[in-house]
Amino acid sequence: MISYLLTAIFTVVSIPVIIPLFEMLFQKDICIENKPAQLHSISDSIQNIKYQFSYWISGTDRKNAISIVCIIVILVFFLKNIFRYSGIYFITPVKAGILRETRDKLFQKFLRLPLSYFSEERKGDLISRMTSDVSEVETTLLSTMESLVKDPLIIFGSIGFMLYTSTKLTLFVLVLLFVTAFIIGGISRSLRRKAFQAQSEFGELVSIQEETLGGIRVIKAFGSEPYIRNRFSEILDKYKNLIININRRRELAPPLSEFLGIVVVAILLWYGASLVFADQIKGASFLAFLYAFFNVIEPSKTLSATYFNIQKGMAALERIESVMQVPETIQDHPNAVHKTIIEDKIEFKNVGFTYFNNATRVLNQISFEVPKGKTIALVGSSGSGKTTLVDLLARFYDVSSGSIEIDGINIQKIQLVDLRKMIGIVTQEAILFNDTIRNNVLCGMPNEGDEKIWEALRLAYAEDFVRESSGQLDHQIGDRGVKLSGGQRQRLTIARALYRNPPIIILDEATSALDSASEKIVQQAMNKVLENRTAIVIAHRLSTIKNADHIIVLKEGEIVERGKHDELIENQKEYYNFVQLQTFES
Repeated sequence: MISYLLTAIFTVVSIPVIIPLFEMLFQKDICIENKPAQLHSISDSIQNIKYQFSYWISGTDRKNAISIVCIIVILVFFLKNIFRYSGIYFITPVKAGILRETRDKLFQKFLRLPLSYFSEERKGDLISRMTSDVSEVETTLLSTMESLVKDPLIIFGSIGFMLYTSTKLTLFVLVLLFVTAFIIGGISRSLRRKAFQAQSEFGELVSIQEETLGGIRVIKAFGSEPYIRNRFSEILDKYKNLIININRRRELAPPLSEFLGIVVVAILLWYGASLVFADQIKGASFLAFLYAFFNVIEPSKTLSATYFNIQKGMAALERIESVMQVPETIQDHPNAVHKTIIEDKIEFKNVGFTYFNNATRVLNQISFEVPKGKTIALVGSSGSGKTTLVDLLARFYDVSSGSIEIDGINIQKIQLVDLRKMIGIVTQEAILFNDTIRNNVLCGMPNEGDEKIWEALRLAYAEDFVRESSGQLDHQIGDRGVKLSGGQRQRLTIARALYRNPPIIILDEATSALDSASEKIVQQAMNKVLENRTAIVIAHRLSTIKNADHIIVLKEGEIVERGKHDELIENQKEYYNFVQLQTFES
């Protein structure tokens, strides 16, 4: 701010400094200014400075005086540009810091948002907000800070000098500048809306690219390339047309303002010359007035371009703010307790759940217990609510009615970080990261030594294939573990759960996507996981659930049967039909 202020001051000071130079060039004799009788105002002070300066020049050799004035002019312009660069020098880390903080806060917001938000938003659009929109804010908003601080000061200072020189000329110029600003402002009225649409379309483009790269195998297998290409091209055309419209509007401002500025200068030269010829203003003062006017025109052009950029940047900022303002519904209770072990049981009490955008009830009056060290199996057709139940236990969502308790404590009153540390999840889809085997097993947990990692791999029946890999624990597994087979990926996720050693384990159809050979190995690994742990198992495979301590059968969000395997077979109801179907499929 100080640098920009000094830049503006020296820019304004550079205007009157050139007057003596013009006078010495165009006048044979230097006239000594009238000395003010008293110093009671700013005008008197300025007149006194002019008197002292003219008196000094008149008593100095003309050649030496010009040399001294030239040195003063050079010094003023040197200081002006030094402070201009210093302003940029100091603001650069500020802009970079804001950019970094914005991305960091947006990323942290993504991590805090509930799963329900991500089910409604496109992943590519969210990536676009963190990349393209944040860059747009930096390019259009933060880069205008210099103009917003410095240019108004230069304009007001220059106009102040112009008013001092000639009120008539200045008022005439201000009227023309106001008309110019009104015309330019009219062009940008719809720019923010167009920019917002463009950023949304760009988010759509990123979404399609992300989905295409993730599903390239399916696209090629089904020959869907023409459909994907046409879909991408259609959105690309919309984006292109919006960008053309935006850029045409934005780029119209500089030439229009330049043309209108030249018109003003031409009229100003005509009118000012008439004043000079009538001895109403000195020639040197009029030239300084013109220089001051150009010091108004250039910042005005910059400010007009800044106005366009701000409109465009505000559209990007609105998209970022729309994410930052999403309520974080999954939060710690003000009086949340610290709890890291299960001592008695998990209890679901009349649990009901409805997704916020869906009036259909997903779960209705679900009640059951999971005693410590026991395994409960959840059985039912797809959409019966099995996965939703375990998602509620991990507080990926909060219950709509009823409660879930661990040792009699509502999980909403347990610190969220503690609750999730107590739970290990192995899902149907083996979710791995493009990193080493070691880091995928650790998954952000403290590294307690490679021996513990190898122990987890051994219990998960993953030790052999890891030792056979080129880098062993440092082996890179590729995007989503693409360098591993399906069974290897699943065993690696089991090793991750074992390394964490959680008191509660959730197996969500962990073998349903595997072949028989892989399923047998993974099943052995899961049996190791379940030893001495409280577990909830979701499965379609009979081999996974028949040894459970208790089986709960769900249908359309309600419990229709419960009991042990043999009891439910004897009842010959929903579970019996499920087993018969499994036997038939086998």
